[in-house]
Amino acid sequence: MTTPSPGPGWWLASDGNWYPQRWETTFVYYTNESLQAVIDEASRQSKAYGEQGWEIVGSSVQRVQVAHRFSDYDKVGDHYYEWSIVCTLKRPLAPG
Repeated sequence: MTTPSPGPGWWLASDGNWYPQRWETTFVYYTNESLQAVIDEASRQSKAYGEQGWEIVGSSVQRVQVAHRFSDYDKVGDHYYEWSIVCTLKRPLAPG
């Protein structure tokens, strides 16, 4: 007689015990001075990873000030900004 699963995602091993789902995680990121380029690349990567079973569980978009040439930075008041996105993805690991 088999005991019922303790919850969603649990799997029954050959030893007769139930084990919880385990997850594999990865991060994808992209940086560009154009917000649209960042969003387009994130969309492209999300689709490619999604086709492999990955799902996004978190993301962050930010705009940061950087310098082209640090030695000349802000001597003439020029500032350079970049957008970046980081996405955290996960997918289930096969039991075993």
